[in-house]
Amino acid sequence: MAAATATAGDRRRRSRAPGGGAAAAAGNDDGEEQHVNPFLDVAPSASSRVQFRNVASRARWVEEAGAAEVVESKGKLWLTTGVTRGGKLCYNVEEIGFLVERGALILLNDKDETIGIEGIYEKIVGGKYGCSWDAFQAYKHLKSLGYIVGRYGVPWTMKSSGTCDTTVPPTSVVHTDQSFNRVDGTCSDITLKEMHIDGISPSFEVYLPNSKFKKSSPGTPSFLLCLLRNKPPTRVELEMVENNFGGIPLKYCHVDNGRVSFLSFDKVALPSLP
Repeated sequence: MAAATATAGDRRRRSRAPGGGAAAAAGNDDGEEQHVNPFLDVAPSASSRVQFRNVASRARWVEEAGAAEVVESKGKLWLTTGVTRGGKLCYNVEEIGFLVERGALILLNDKDETIGIEGIYEKIVGGKYGCSWDAFQAYKHLKSLGYIVGRYGVPWTMKSSGTCDTTVPPTSVVHTDQSFNRVDGTCSDITLKEMHIDGISPSFEVYLPNSKFKKSSPGTPSFLLCLLRNKPPTRVELEMVENNFGGIPLKYCHVDNGRVSFLSFDKVALPSLP
């Protein structure tokens, strides 16, 4: 485990997230959930200009849930985006921002009036719905590369819930427990709260592009992504965090004026000087 700065026994390695290869298109008509990302062969833009597509789904914002319930679904983006609650598809605020920027979603209010991208940005910047502006930048960067990204610790599907409320009841499972609220990011288990070391905790579960990805059985994430804020973590803090997640790799993200950097930390043994 390396500290944030290079010392006698440590080294920091800065890297970009590896690009995702083109995903295979889904050819089944039986509803089998497979990964299709139409943005894989489009280089991520540095700007946030809204793009326009011929096929756009429609979703209605539910303030009480802090999420949007899809009322008209088009295309196959739902296969790897959003959570399913009692047969209803819901998008959280970072998913909404990503899809609306690309013209793949129209967001409506309770009067069926369109909420523009500025209004969506205000929801993200306000931080009331479990996603900061920096987290949104990290999310859409990974999605643009083709990764499958969900909020940490929240099931993709729940059969029992009949509303867009994505609160998960607390459980006794430790480590990668499933007791987070996907919308507001709150923790409902004391063990998981103890994993937050000086503000460091996973924000997202990240999966490699996978044409056979299923929300009902997503498997183990390729890595968990933590956002770095303010001062860099110490070596001790990093070790405490990484020992809590059952061997799932952790990567770290820092956003500076819209520039997204991804980091990983390795233990390095340097020879002693005479």
